[in-house]
Amino acid sequence: MRILIVVPRGVPGDHASYQYLFPLGLGYIAATLKAAGHEVRALNLNHREGRVDDLVRLHFQEQGPFQMVCAGGLSTAFGRVKSIVEAVRSAAPSVRIVLGGGLVSSEPELIFQALKPDYIVVGEGEDTIRELAAVLARDGDPASVHGIGYRSPTGACLLTPPRDPIADLDALPWPDFEAFEFGTYLDHLKPSDQYFYDIFDEPRVYPIVTSRSCPFNCTFCFHPLGKKYRQRSLSGVMDELRAQVLRYRLNIVAIYDELFSSDRARVEVFCEQFARLRAEVGWDVRWGCQMRVDRLDDRLLATMKEAGCYMVSYGFESYSPAVLKSLKKYITPEQIRRALEITQRHGISIQANFIFGDRAETAATARETLDFWKQHVHAGIQLGFINPYPGTELYEHCVAKGTIRDRLDFIENHITDTLNMTDTLSPRQFAALQRDVFACQLRYPSQVIPAAVQPEASGAYALSIVCPHCRAEVCYRHYEIVRPRFFSIMFYCRRCHRRFFAVSRRYLWMNRVIRLALAVVPAFVFAGLLKALHALWRRLLGWMTRPSRPQRGA
Repeated sequence: MRILIVVPRGVPGDHASYQYLFPLGLGYIAATLKAAGHEVRALNLNHREGRVDDLVRLHFQEQGPFQMVCAGGLSTAFGRVKSIVEAVRSAAPSVRIVLGGGLVSSEPELIFQALKPDYIVVGEGEDTIRELAAVLARDGDPASVHGIGYRSPTGACLLTPPRDPIADLDALPWPDFEAFEFGTYLDHLKPSDQYFYDIFDEPRVYPIVTSRSCPFNCTFCFHPLGKKYRQRSLSGVMDELRAQVLRYRLNIVAIYDELFSSDRARVEVFCEQFARLRAEVGWDVRWGCQMRVDRLDDRLLATMKEAGCYMVSYGFESYSPAVLKSLKKYITPEQIRRALEITQRHGISIQANFIFGDRAETAATARETLDFWKQHVHAGIQLGFINPYPGTELYEHCVAKGTIRDRLDFIENHITDTLNMTDTLSPRQFAALQRDVFACQLRYPSQVIPAAVQPEASGAYALSIVCPHCRAEVCYRHYEIVRPRFFSIMFYCRRCHRRFFAVSRRYLWMNRVIRLALAVVPAFVFAGLLKALHALWRRLLGWMTRPSRPQRGA
């Protein structure tokens, strides 16, 4: 079969942008289909200027015909996946459309009926898509394929029995990135594209998974690849890295595992082997991962640092024991504090969040978290509110409670909205909490005006910045600044590895004006203005990052 895989845009608009995380899952799908003998092409919309329907139609004219089109993404990608389905239906009405990813797996029947593809893949996709393609190639019965959904003669969504998780992850082919223009992607990366790229002026980032799923079941997490935690062999992981680091001259390995490892010995072996890889390639290669605070100690972090680990992402979520218990985190505030201290002691950057608004959240629990955050603001922990993403326990709670009345409308239009899921906070109290968190985000994080901002020949900028933490002066090159007179950009210091924000004078002035306004606005007034204020703030941030040049096809 001739199969086309379409990658949704990572950022809104009709312009080309490389500020997206490379679609690792679609890379595995492409590799699996190629290994099965199919001809696979890809259309990476992120690398194209123009409207989605125009790009899809042009691709079919130049590269078609295709017998199958595959696409997918997380629940937050509903609108972008919808635009792909509509474009494909318009360009080639008879082609079979297959959708997958967390968007589908979290709400299979709902998304099937909303987007009307021909088939959906529920859960892990490699074995399923291979079998489905083989069945469709011979016009067989799709009912024989486990893990899919398809339309019955009456129009209902028929779901076949779920597929067992893939037991041997080493049996899967390495993801195929070439079809998605991975080399072009790497050549266009800037340190400002993602928060974890700024350790190098010319980042070349390789995404990899060394395990799938997670052995824990936090109430706000959905595991698109199933609930069974499985790990690749480290020999297989290192074979892939050894080949790809040399092939693409990579300098950052981004481990996308939900949980890098629950096995300390495995982490130590990985560090030993990665250190050997760094010595072999002859240039600096760093790596980052996600870890739990209850699975580390001083010696392990020292080993990770020595092996090139430059950043660890932790799931802090809250500093309140009551909220941590409600979230089913199974960690303690003391473990959070200790993880923060020893990670900083070893000069490893921290990515972590405190998310407010769980069912058990009260004014008192929120104060516990905010008080700790203010005392450790130098750590750069981000603040936000919890989202009830489809497939999670919190989502089902919101549906049952009536907080989410229309599931499709929520996914399509309100999935990033802040909802009051708490059991005790009134609308006014919840609005006051939002105001306080918003005000803290403006007031407390370290902000510094760069000593110099110089344009480069490429159109990017070089910034000379004195770190507000260690006072080291660092020059960061190749940064994209859409509006040089009004910006706020997050950085990690390359010496002390702590987070701060470089801001323009106009941004700093606006920040102070908003903070003064928040200080005098009563909670009951803020409750009425909240949605408008957040919409204004999102629009302002969007304006700061939106290209000012005209967009073709708009």
